Amino acid sequence: MQIALPLTFDKQFSFDNFLSDQAEFFTNSLQSSINQVGEALVGVWGGHDSGKTHLINAAAHYARQQSCQFQFYDGFQLMACDPAQFDDFANSKILLIDNLDAICGQIQWEQKIYQLINACSQGEMTLLFTLSVNPQFLDCKLPDFQSRLSWGLLLQLPIVVDSNIGQVLKFRAELLGIELSKEVIAYLLTHYSRHLSLQMEILRLLDKMSLSAKKRVTVPFIKQTLNNYKP
Repeated sequence: MQIALPLTFDKQFSFDNFLSDQAEFFTNSLQSSINQVGEALVGVWGGHDSGKTHLINAAAHYARQQSCQFQFYDGFQLMACDPAQFDDFANSKILLIDNLDAICGQIQWEQKIYQLINACSQGEMTLLFTLSVNPQFLDCKLPDFQSRLSWGLLLQLPIVVDSNIGQVLKFRAELLGIELSKEVIAYLLTHYSRHLSLQMEILRLLDKMSLSAKKRVTVPFIKQTLNNYKP
């Protein structure tokens, strides 16, 4: 099996459009690591739609802006590849892996990441990764690998509760130049999935359609535009 090529980070995610009560702390921690003045090993964990994929993409975006040599992978992508060939690709000073827990249970990959974490402890590289749960609850084959995931800085993302989804929607819409009224936000949350990722998908669609039609985003406009929308 050939190792997959590194991912291209998603430009829609940046530190500037990450909304959280602890956004400044998360941002500063990741930026410090990328700038080689913070922890060489940083893990971000949280449940579905917690923002971990946003942050790892934002970190990749920031590394690009700083002209840092980095590579970005997804754990599910790596799981289908040969870890023996990873050394040819993991030669960057900064390595970012989203969904690292996907490789848990595959002993060869656990050994490979274990080696990379040791390299971090020796100051040879920086590893930023995301997980869906705290490392202590992962189902790993290699106990040393599991324990080493907690060696560096672990950032826990809070669950995005329903009361905060509207706030995130309004914030992201303003960055796009869209004004969402309370009625529009209430309509979106009542008639469509409350999963934040799906609401962001709807917002991007509304942005595109409102620009094309040169109309404001109102409840009637949403009804007309999303009449046949299937998430």
